[in-house]
Amino acid sequence: MLRGHHRRIVFTGMGASHIAALPSWRRLVAAGRAARWIDTESLLERRQLVTPDSLLVATSRSGSNKHVCALADEPGRTVRPAAVVAITDDRASRLALVANCEVLLRSGASGSPKGFLNALVVHDYVASMILNEDNDDVAGTARAVASTTLPAELHRVAAGVAAQEESRLAYVGCSEHSAAALYAALLTNEATEIVAQGHIAGQPRHNLVRRANAQLTAVFFGSHSRPDAALRGLATDLMAAGSNVVILGGADVAGATYVPCHAGRVGAEAARNVVVIEQFVAALTG
Repeated sequence: MLRGHHRRIVFTGMGASHIAALPSWRRLVAAGRAARWIDTESLLERRQLVTPDSLLVATSRSGSNKHVCALADEPGRTVRPAAVVAITDDRASRLALVANCEVLLRSGASGSPKGFLNALVVHDYVASMILNEDNDDVAGTARAVASTTLPAELHRVAAGVAAQEESRLAYVGCSEHSAAALYAALLTNEATEIVAQGHIAGQPRHNLVRRANAQLTAVFFGSHSRPDAALRGLATDLMAAGSNVVILGGADVAGATYVPCHAGRVGAEAARNVVVIEQFVAALTG
Protein backbone atom coordinates (compact mmCIF):
# COMPACT_ATOMS: atom_id res chain seq x y z
CA MET A 1 0.00 0.00 0.00
CA LEU A 2 2.78 2.45 0.92
CA ARG A 3 4.52 1.76 -2.38
CA GLY A 4 1.38 2.32 -4.42
CA HIS A 5 1.13 5.32 -6.71
CA HIS A 6 -0.40 8.17 -4.77
CA ARG A 7 -0.56 11.61 -6.29
CA ARG A 8 -0.04 13.24 -2.89
CA ILE A 9 1.11 12.15 0.56
CA VAL A 10 -0.35 14.14 3.45
CA PHE A 11 1.34 13.94 6.87
CA THR A 12 -0.74 15.13 9.81
CA GLY A 13 -0.85 15.03 13.59
CA MET A 14 -0.72 17.37 16.57
CA GLY A 15 2.12 18.50 18.82
CA ALA A 16 5.15 16.24 19.02
CA SER A 17 3.39 13.60 16.92
CA HIS A 18 3.14 16.10 14.09
CA ILE A 19 6.71 17.34 14.47
CA ALA A 20 8.00 13.76 14.15
CA ALA A 21 6.76 13.66 10.54
CA LEU A 22 8.69 16.76 9.46
CA PRO A 23 11.92 14.98 8.38
CA SER A 24 9.95 12.47 6.31
CA TRP A 25 8.02 15.24 4.58
CA ARG A 26 11.27 17.03 3.77
CA ARG A 27 12.73 13.77 2.46
CA LEU A 28 9.78 13.11 0.15
CA VAL A 29 9.78 16.67 -1.19
CA ALA A 30 13.53 16.43 -1.85
CA ALA A 31 12.84 13.24 -3.83
CA GLY A 32 10.31 15.08 -6.00
CA ARG A 33 7.15 13.65 -4.43
CA ALA A 34 4.07 15.81 -3.88
CA ALA A 35 3.67 15.92 -0.11
CA ARG A 36 2.08 18.14 2.52
CA TRP A 37 2.89 18.53 6.22
CA ILE A 38 -0.04 20.10 8.02
CA ASP A 39 -1.33 19.85 11.58
CA THR A 40 -4.67 18.12 11.97
CA GLU A 41 -6.53 21.16 13.26
CA SER A 42 -5.58 23.06 10.10
CA LEU A 43 -6.28 20.05 7.90
CA LEU A 44 -9.85 19.89 9.19
CA GLU A 45 -10.29 23.42 7.84
CA ARG A 46 -8.67 22.50 4.50
CA ARG A 47 -10.15 19.11 3.78
CA GLN A 48 -9.71 19.65 0.04
CA LEU A 49 -6.00 18.86 0.45
CA VAL A 50 -6.92 15.20 0.89
CA THR A 51 -7.94 14.02 -2.57
CA PRO A 52 -9.17 10.56 -3.63
CA ASP A 53 -5.66 9.71 -4.86
CA SER A 54 -3.92 10.83 -1.64
CA LEU A 55 -2.20 8.76 1.01
CA LEU A 56 -3.02 10.16 4.46
CA VAL A 57 -0.43 9.41 7.16
CA ALA A 58 -1.82 10.40 10.57
CA THR A 59 0.24 10.23 13.76
CA SER A 60 -1.13 10.26 17.31
CA ARG A 61 0.47 8.37 20.16
CA SER A 62 -2.81 8.03 22.01
CA GLY A 63 -4.99 8.00 18.92
CA SER A 64 -7.49 10.02 20.96
CA ASN A 65 -6.49 13.64 20.36
CA LYS A 66 -9.72 15.56 19.74
CA HIS A 67 -8.63 16.86 16.33
CA VAL A 68 -7.32 13.45 15.28
CA CYS A 69 -10.59 11.86 16.41
CA ALA A 70 -12.52 14.41 14.36
CA LEU A 71 -10.37 13.50 11.37
CA ALA A 72 -10.92 9.80 12.04
CA ASP A 73 -14.66 10.38 11.68
CA GLU A 74 -14.17 12.04 8.27
CA PRO A 75 -12.94 9.30 5.86
CA GLY A 76 -15.80 8.45 3.54
CA ARG A 77 -17.48 11.79 4.17
CA THR A 78 -15.70 15.00 3.18
CA VAL A 79 -12.23 13.43 3.45
CA ARG A 80 -11.77 10.57 1.00
CA PRO A 81 -8.12 9.51 0.71
CA ALA A 82 -7.05 6.45 -1.23
CA ALA A 83 -5.65 5.01 2.00
CA VAL A 84 -5.02 5.95 5.63
CA VAL A 85 -1.94 4.93 7.62
CA ALA A 86 -2.19 5.34 11.40
CA ILE A 87 0.98 5.69 13.47
CA THR A 88 -0.04 5.21 17.09
CA ASP A 89 0.54 3.39 20.36
CA ASP A 90 -3.07 2.22 20.65
CA ARG A 91 -4.28 -0.45 18.26
CA ALA A 92 -7.83 0.04 19.60
CA SER A 93 -7.91 3.82 19.12
CA ARG A 94 -10.42 5.47 16.80
CA LEU A 95 -7.59 6.46 14.49
CA ALA A 96 -6.29 2.90 14.17
CA LEU A 97 -9.76 1.47 13.65
CA VAL A 98 -10.49 3.63 10.59
CA ALA A 99 -7.03 3.21 9.05
CA ASN A 100 -6.19 0.80 6.27
CA CYS A 101 -3.12 -0.17 8.28
CA GLU A 102 -1.53 0.87 11.54
CA VAL A 103 2.09 1.07 12.61
CA LEU A 104 2.43 0.65 16.36
CA LEU A 105 4.98 2.81 18.17
CA ARG A 106 5.27 0.52 21.21
CA SER A 107 6.55 3.38 23.34
CA GLY A 108 4.69 2.39 26.48
CA ALA A 109 2.87 4.88 28.68
CA SER A 110 1.61 8.08 27.11
CA GLY A 111 4.23 10.14 28.93
CA SER A 112 7.12 7.86 28.00
CA PRO A 113 10.13 9.81 26.68
CA LYS A 114 10.58 7.09 24.05
CA GLY A 115 7.48 8.26 22.21
CA PHE A 116 8.97 11.00 20.05
CA LEU A 117 12.08 9.03 19.20
CA ASN A 118 10.01 5.99 18.23
CA ALA A 119 7.75 8.15 16.06
CA LEU A 120 10.79 9.68 14.35
CA VAL A 121 12.21 6.23 13.54
CA VAL A 122 8.84 4.92 12.34
CA HIS A 123 8.39 7.90 10.03
CA ASP A 124 11.85 7.33 8.59
CA TYR A 125 10.81 3.74 7.87
CA VAL A 126 7.51 4.82 6.30
CA ALA A 127 9.30 7.33 4.07
CA SER A 128 11.71 4.62 2.95
CA MET A 129 8.79 2.37 2.04
CA ILE A 130 7.06 5.13 0.07
CA LEU A 131 10.28 5.91 -1.83
CA ASN A 132 11.12 2.21 -2.25
CA GLU A 133 14.48 2.77 -0.58
CA ASP A 134 16.41 0.57 1.82
CA ASN A 135 16.07 1.26 5.52
CA ASP A 136 18.47 -1.13 7.17
CA ASP A 137 20.21 1.20 9.61
CA VAL A 138 17.87 0.74 12.57
CA ALA A 139 20.58 -1.12 14.46
CA GLY A 140 23.03 1.71 13.79
CA THR A 141 20.53 4.26 15.04
CA ALA A 142 19.92 2.19 18.17
CA ARG A 143 23.67 2.07 18.86
CA ALA A 144 23.94 5.84 18.39
CA VAL A 145 21.07 6.43 20.83
CA ALA A 146 22.45 4.03 23.43
CA SER A 147 25.86 5.70 23.43
CA THR A 148 24.59 9.29 23.60
CA THR A 149 25.10 11.32 26.76
CA LEU A 150 24.69 15.03 27.43
CA PRO A 151 27.97 16.80 26.54
CA ALA A 152 29.67 18.63 29.40
CA GLU A 153 29.34 21.92 27.52
CA LEU A 154 25.55 21.56 27.47
CA HIS A 155 25.50 20.70 31.18
CA ARG A 156 27.15 24.06 31.82
CA VAL A 157 24.79 25.86 29.44
CA ALA A 158 21.74 24.31 31.16
CA ALA A 159 23.04 25.34 34.59
CA GLY A 160 23.60 28.89 33.39
CA VAL A 161 20.15 29.17 31.83
CA ALA A 162 18.45 27.74 34.92
CA ALA A 163 20.29 30.18 37.20
CA GLN A 164 19.65 33.27 35.10
CA GLU A 165 16.63 35.46 35.85
CA GLU A 166 14.08 35.84 33.04
CA SER A 167 16.11 33.53 30.83
CA ARG A 168 14.74 32.50 27.45
CA LEU A 169 15.67 29.77 25.00
CA ALA A 170 15.53 29.63 21.24
CA TYR A 171 16.22 26.43 19.34
CA VAL A 172 17.16 26.72 15.67
CA GLY A 173 17.26 23.70 13.37
CA CYS A 174 19.16 23.48 10.12
CA SER A 175 17.59 21.49 7.23
CA GLU A 176 17.12 17.86 8.37
CA HIS A 177 17.39 18.90 12.04
CA SER A 178 14.43 21.30 11.95
CA ALA A 179 12.27 18.81 13.84
CA ALA A 180 14.81 18.71 16.68
CA ALA A 181 14.46 22.46 17.19
CA LEU A 182 10.66 22.39 17.21
CA TYR A 183 10.56 19.39 19.56
CA ALA A 184 13.10 20.99 21.91
CA ALA A 185 10.95 24.11 22.26
CA LEU A 186 7.80 22.07 22.83
CA LEU A 187 9.47 19.92 25.48
CA THR A 188 11.08 22.90 27.25
CA ASN A 189 7.75 24.72 27.50
CA GLU A 190 6.04 21.59 28.82
CA ALA A 191 8.69 20.63 31.38
CA THR A 192 10.02 23.98 32.62
CA GLU A 193 8.95 27.56 33.28
CA ILE A 194 11.50 28.86 30.78
CA VAL A 195 9.98 30.43 27.68
CA ALA A 196 11.27 28.66 24.57
CA GLN A 197 10.72 29.02 20.84
CA GLY A 198 11.60 26.73 17.96
CA HIS A 199 12.80 28.09 14.62
CA ILE A 200 13.81 26.67 11.26
CA ALA A 201 16.97 28.19 9.79
CA GLY A 202 16.24 30.20 6.66
CA GLN A 203 12.72 31.21 7.65
CA PRO A 204 11.88 34.81 8.69
CA ARG A 205 13.85 35.67 11.82
CA HIS A 206 13.14 39.37 12.39
CA ASN A 207 11.24 38.89 15.65
CA LEU A 208 13.90 36.61 17.12
CA VAL A 209 16.71 39.06 16.34
CA ARG A 210 14.67 42.07 17.47
CA ARG A 211 14.05 40.54 20.91
CA ALA A 212 17.56 39.15 21.33
CA ASN A 213 19.42 40.21 24.49
CA ALA A 214 21.62 38.79 27.23
CA GLN A 215 18.70 36.75 28.64
CA LEU A 216 18.46 34.71 25.43
CA THR A 217 20.37 31.49 24.85
CA ALA A 218 20.08 30.11 21.33
CA VAL A 219 20.87 26.46 20.64
CA PHE A 220 21.56 25.66 16.98
CA PHE A 221 21.36 22.17 15.49
CA GLY A 222 23.83 22.28 12.61
CA SER A 223 24.08 20.05 9.56
CA HIS A 224 27.24 18.15 8.67
CA SER A 225 26.02 17.46 5.15
CA ARG A 226 24.86 20.96 4.20
CA PRO A 227 26.45 23.92 6.01
CA ASP A 228 23.79 26.61 6.23
CA ALA A 229 24.70 30.26 5.56
CA ALA A 230 21.39 31.40 7.10
CA LEU A 231 22.28 29.61 10.34
CA ARG A 232 25.69 31.26 10.46
CA GLY A 233 24.20 34.70 9.77
CA LEU A 234 21.54 34.32 12.45
CA ALA A 235 24.06 33.12 15.02
CA THR A 236 26.27 36.13 14.29
CA ASP A 237 23.34 38.56 14.62
CA LEU A 238 22.26 37.05 17.95
CA MET A 239 25.75 37.25 19.40
CA ALA A 240 25.99 40.88 18.30
CA ALA A 241 22.84 41.52 20.37
CA GLY A 242 24.47 40.00 23.46
CA SER A 243 22.83 36.56 23.34
CA ASN A 244 24.59 33.31 24.18
CA VAL A 245 24.85 31.01 21.15
CA VAL A 246 25.49 27.27 21.24
CA ILE A 247 26.22 25.31 18.05
CA LEU A 248 25.52 21.58 18.24
CA GLY A 249 27.15 19.82 15.28
CA GLY A 250 27.82 21.16 11.82
CA ALA A 251 30.28 24.02 11.33
CA ASP A 252 31.61 26.19 14.16
CA VAL A 253 30.81 29.90 14.33
CA ALA A 254 33.38 32.25 15.85
CA GLY A 255 32.33 33.43 19.31
CA ALA A 256 29.80 30.64 19.91
CA THR A 257 30.01 27.65 22.23
CA TYR A 258 30.68 24.79 19.84
CA VAL A 259 29.75 21.19 20.67
CA PRO A 260 31.12 18.78 18.04
CA CYS A 261 28.93 15.82 17.14
CA HIS A 262 29.73 12.61 15.34
CA ALA A 263 28.72 12.78 11.69
CA GLY A 264 26.78 9.81 10.37
CA ARG A 265 23.56 8.82 8.67
CA VAL A 266 20.99 11.60 8.92
CA GLY A 267 18.52 9.36 10.77
CA ALA A 268 21.09 8.49 13.43
CA GLU A 269 22.09 12.15 13.81
CA ALA A 270 18.45 13.16 14.26
CA ALA A 271 17.86 10.41 16.83
CA ARG A 272 20.98 11.44 18.73
CA ASN A 273 19.76 15.03 18.83
CA VAL A 274 16.47 13.90 20.36
CA VAL A 275 18.30 12.15 23.20
CA VAL A 276 20.49 15.21 23.78
CA ILE A 277 17.40 17.45 23.84
CA GLU A 278 15.65 15.31 26.43
CA GLN A 279 18.76 15.20 28.63
CA PHE A 280 19.29 18.95 28.24
CA VAL A 281 15.72 19.74 29.29
CA ALA A 282 16.08 17.37 32.25
CA ALA A 283 19.23 19.30 33.24
CA LEU A 284 17.25 22.56 33.10
CA THR A 285 14.88 21.21 35.74
CA GLY A 286 17.54 19.56 37.89
